[in-house]
Amino acid sequence: MVIVCLQVNTGTSALLYSVRLRDRGPNCRGFVQLPTVVDDDGNVATFPVDPSILFQAARCYVDTCPCAAALPNCISRECIHTRAAITCNTDAEPLPIDPAVLYSLSSITEDVQTVLRHFIMNETCPVIQRVTRSVFVVRSQPSCEHTLEFVHIAFAESVRSRIDNWPEYTCDCRAFQVHIF
Repeated sequence: MVIVCLQVNTGTSALLYSVRLRDRGPNCRGFVQLPTVVDDDGNVATFPVDPSILFQAARCYVDTCPCAAALPNCISRECIHTRAAITCNTDAEPLPIDPAVLYSLSSITEDVQTVLRHFIMNETCPVIQRVTRSVFVVRSQPSCEHTLEFVHIAFAESVRSRIDNWPEYTCDCRAFQVHIF
């Protein structure tokens, strides 16, 4: 069911993965977080970790998965999304942002510009990471509804092929859902 999985750079030792959901379309993705295993000295483990341990502490954020959010609902604890994350060996591609671009964005508020500047200055965690040609992982501020610090944004079609020059997109955060026909 899950085809592609990429590890997202969180800027920390947290292990976050973007997984493609085959049954929901080419641009539909979800997140899986694996536990960070540490050695006796408190350092992130460099040795192989038993997958059964990872399954027990993993968290699936795919909203349609029976294992999502509340693992007690998952009968087998063998979530297909978690399995994909455990076997993942590919990283998302960080994309650089020129801080000078923020000053040319007159349509966004000063508060949003401040948050973006803060994100850009934090060099350990990229603001935007490419997952596929048209899907990106973007750093965001967590909320009650969306607890992760990242969201997926999928662009449906090229601006060049549209008359109004505005690309249609969908975002994991409900505030920016755009229905694409």
